[in-house]
Amino acid sequence: MRVFISFLISFYVCSAFADPLDGILVVAENNTAYERASYGGWRDADGDCQKTRDEVLIAESLTPMRLDARGCRGIAGLWYDPFTGRVFTDPRGLDIDHLVPPKEAHQSGGHAWRDETRRAYANDLANPGHLMAVHNGANRSKGARDPAEWLPPNAAFHCAYVRAWIEVKRVWNLSMDAAEVAAIRTILARC
Repeated sequence: MRVFISFLISFYVCSAFADPLDGILVVAENNTAYERASYGGWRDADGDCQKTRDEVLIAESLTPMRLDARGCRGIAGLWYDPFTGRVFTDPRGLDIDHLVPPKEAHQSGGHAWRDETRRAYANDLANPGHLMAVHNGANRSKGARDPAEWLPPNAAFHCAYVRAWIEVKRVWNLSMDAAEVAAIRTILARC
């Protein structure tokens, strides 16, 4: 029992002082030509007729999502958008955001990926925070910008946003540019 408690104490102490950006390469963005098509569209990876978009909507709905007659597409549910702090009942008002947009991923190392890896990135359901249902206007205002250039309108979500950003970059072994790192450090200093 004392060993376990000692482990917990060291874990929390180390976590409190560890640099969250440790291990992430800081380099200028690569401006190799980007083609969104190489990242592909939404997939139905498990063959249940629900593509990635609807899988995210189902997972994030705060109530059971109502599906169309075929059971493939979501038509109603209850979603909280952390970008805006708003609640939605109609999925048509939502986009599925790639927290780290494919173009940003491309400029941060994805340019060297094979197309299959790019498609896996675009449809990654395994990593929480990678894909999320958000207001379509907020997602479109974000575009392909990183935290140095854009933050969600809901300031209460900034800390969680940059932490999730770091995790996506870490999981996919993506780099950051100096301005991105500076902006993230500034935000984390307020968390």
